[in-house]
Amino acid sequence: MYRLLIVDDEPVIVNGLVQLFQENREFELDICKAYSAGEALEIAKKTKLDILVSDIRMPQKNGLQLVDDIIYYWPLCRIIFLTGYSEFDYVYEAMRKHVDNYILKTEGIEPIFQAVKTAIGKLEEENGRRLQQERAQMHFQIAEPYLKKELMASMLSGESITTLLSHTHYANVEFLISLARPAFFLVGHVDRLEGHSSQILASVQRIFGNHLPSSIVSEKGIYDDRVLVWLLQPDEELLQKLQVHQDTEYPWHGMVVYMKGILELVQTQCDELLGACVSFGISGNLLNIWDTIHLQVEAALAGIQRRASQGHNMVIVDLEKSGNQDDTLVQNNVVEQEDFKMLVIEQIHRFVEHNLSADVSLTSIADEVHFNPSYLSRYYKQMTGRNLQEYIQSTKLKVAIQLMEDKSLKLNEIAMQVGFDSHSYFTTFFKKKMGVSPLEYRNSK
Repeated sequence: MYRLLIVDDEPVIVNGLVQLFQENREFELDICKAYSAGEALEIAKKTKLDILVSDIRMPQKNGLQLVDDIIYYWPLCRIIFLTGYSEFDYVYEAMRKHVDNYILKTEGIEPIFQAVKTAIGKLEEENGRRLQQERAQMHFQIAEPYLKKELMASMLSGESITTLLSHTHYANVEFLISLARPAFFLVGHVDRLEGHSSQILASVQRIFGNHLPSSIVSEKGIYDDRVLVWLLQPDEELLQKLQVHQDTEYPWHGMVVYMKGILELVQTQCDELLGACVSFGISGNLLNIWDTIHLQVEAALAGIQRRASQGHNMVIVDLEKSGNQDDTLVQNNVVEQEDFKMLVIEQIHRFVEHNLSADVSLTSIADEVHFNPSYLSRYYKQMTGRNLQEYIQSTKLKVAIQLMEDKSLKLNEIAMQVGFDSHSYFTTFFKKKMGVSPLEYRNSK
C-alpha cells in the first residue's frame, strides 16, 4: 500500500481531495493531509511518504521549498504540484526539481487521478528494478572483513566496545561509529529461519542497506548466528532536523519514529522478495552507555520473541518506550495466544477511542502496538473480519451521535472532538453515513 500526502493551505481543497480519493475504488492508498508546509514536514519526519500532491503557492514556505525537505527524508517520493496559476517561473523550477506533474486546479479531479496513477506506476517500476537487482545479487555473498566480524561478535557477547577498540589487535579496523557521538542499535529477527539461513540473513542486510539514507552510517554483525544487529549513527544535520520538537520523556523518539518509516519499507520488501517476516527492536541513544549494548540487545530480542510466541510477525519494538520491561499487554502473567490476540485488538480500540480528536492514523496505531503499519492492517482484518478504517469511522460516528445528546455542545465542537478540523468535512462525512446532516439529525431528536 502506498502513502499519499495532500497539502494545501485551503482546508476545503484538502478535505475534498481526501474524500474523492477515498471514494475512488481504483486506489488503495493510505492518505495523509496537511494544511501547511510545516505540518507536512512534521508528517514526513514520522512516516514514509510515497506520493506528494501539494499546492505550489503557500504562505511561509511554498511547495517548491517543501519538496527539498520531503526528498531529504524520502528520496523516492513522487511529486505532483497543484496551482491556480499558470506561471512559467514556477513550471521551470518544478521541472528542474524533477517534479512528476504540474496541474492547474481549474483542470478538475481527473488529471489529478491520472497523475497519481502515473506516479504509482513509476513507484512500481522502481520497486521492480530494485527487486530485480536484489535477485541478481542474492547469489553473490560479500563476506565481512574477519576482524570487524570478530569485533562485533565480541561486543555482543559482553566485552566492552571501548576496550576492544583500544586493543592493538583491532588497531587497523576502520570502525565507522564514533563512541563520542549519539548512536543507536537495531536488532533484526527473521521469523522461523530454516534452511539457507546465511543467504537469507545476508539478503536482509542488503535490503536494509539499500534503504538506509546516507545521513546514517552503520556497522553490522550477526549475533548467535541467527540475529542481525546494526550499530547506527545519524549525522549532525539529521539529528538537528529530528530534534526540533524534542520529546522530554523520550528524547530519542524523533529518530526512532523516522527509523520506523524506513523499517516499514524493509519489512515489506523482505516479505515480497524473500517470503521472510522480519521483526525489529530499536534502542535509545547509546552515548555514554556503550558497555550495556549486549544487555539491551538481549532485552530487545526478548521483546521480539515474546511477541512471536503469541503469533505476531513483523513487529517493531521501541526499547526506550517499553523501558526494557515486559510487554505491558503480557505483564507478568502467562497469556494464551488467542487471549493475547484479543488484548491487542482491545488495545487498538482503546487507542482509537482515546485519540479521536488527535491522530488515529495507521502509523500512530501501529506505533502504539509495535506493529508494521501494513501488517497491522492485515492483522486487524484477519482478527475482526473488517477494515481498521471502517472501525475508526464507525467509532467517530458513534461518538458524534452520543455527543449530540448534549445540547450545549455546538456542532463544530463535536466535529473537533471526533477528529474533524473542518465543520464542512464533518457534515459531508455524517450525511454520507446517516443520510441527513448533523443539524437535521439533531433537530429530529
